[in-house]
Amino acid sequence: MTEPTSGPLPRQRPTVQVCETLAAVPAASWAPVAAGAGLYSSHEWLTLVEQETPGLCRYLLAHDDAGLVGALPVYLAADEPNPYYDPQSVFRAAVPGRHGRYCVAGSRSGYSNELLLADRLGEAGQRATAAALLDELAALAAAQGQEHAFLLYLNQRGLSQVTGYAEDVAPVLGYSADAWLDAPGRVFDDYLAALSAGRRWTVRKEIRCFAEEGLHTVRTDPRDRLDLVVEFARLGNEKYGIVESEAGLRTRFERQCAVFGGQGVLVEGRRGRTVLGVALGYRWGDWLHVRMAGFDQAVPARAYAYFNVVIYELLRHCYEAGLRGLHLGTGSHDAKGGRGARISPLASVALPAAGAAGADPAAPTARSGARRYWRQQAERRPQLFDDELWRPWIGR
Repeated sequence: MTEPTSGPLPRQRPTVQVCETLAAVPAASWAPVAAGAGLYSSHEWLTLVEQETPGLCRYLLAHDDAGLVGALPVYLAADEPNPYYDPQSVFRAAVPGRHGRYCVAGSRSGYSNELLLADRLGEAGQRATAAALLDELAALAAAQGQEHAFLLYLNQRGLSQVTGYAEDVAPVLGYSADAWLDAPGRVFDDYLAALSAGRRWTVRKEIRCFAEEGLHTVRTDPRDRLDLVVEFARLGNEKYGIVESEAGLRTRFERQCAVFGGQGVLVEGRRGRTVLGVALGYRWGDWLHVRMAGFDQAVPARAYAYFNVVIYELLRHCYEAGLRGLHLGTGSHDAKGGRGARISPLASVALPAAGAAGADPAAPTARSGARRYWRQQAERRPQLFDDELWRPWIGR
């Protein structure tokens, strides 16, 4: 591992302590370090994640003389219920450490991770704090009998933080990217005007077809429609091969609604009074984060229900609420990009534990296959890919 070499370091490196529960960290102290990282790094969201973690939770907390300046949640989990957060499914050759656990750093939910660093530090201070946190992560992994600590679904900022600390690690690109859809101007028509002529024609056609199929949307409070949320969350899970009991889903969304209910909006796609699909979003900061979407198989493809319920109606809500836009998350990047979303890479890194040999836990096909896939996507739809973001990871 290499220490950062560019720019001056502060005279005193932050000290890092390890905490076993987020309840021991005041939300007011956490907020400044997580301010720019979005919903899934918030104290509120990570508290919910802790309640659902099948294993041990640890929180690495970096302090300077003025208080908390950096943080990183760590999970020592066995029997991960979400296969997309199982390092074996990402790296293909990863093996668990002691007690069958993996050491996973960053939130276990949301598919967008980074180290949480206070803005007040400045660039040099952030580099030093990142190094202190990752040093402690490597030591924690070693103490738990692990060969690696896995940082999954790092966004662009998270990738820069980790590769700047350990230049020899090789990220594994995910097959899903992160999608953000801006809400330019003040009204929905401003979104349409900002699209290319071809995309604008597509959006208008999909809105028209939705209405011609006799469908319409209704916005409701998710706290009043919990049965509906659970029902369609199950359908959404089935689509992606995620198995979770109805009781587990109910508990999850009861907790979410208790914490975020006042910031939530549920869009229902209906034919008459029959609900055929829903999308759930939570407001956090200036963005609406799409948390769940599910559709009945009976909804006709020609109705374009997904786009109308998940994108167009939630985007209308953003305009009415004065938000910057939608965080659409992973999956279906081609379809989301075709409606104007920005597509950003996500990658995972295996950081060697302190004193470990650092053997690559990724099967060759895990790394080369994903890179080849994204090259093909960029060649086919170059307008969706920002060269500055993607070139370091896929080449062009």
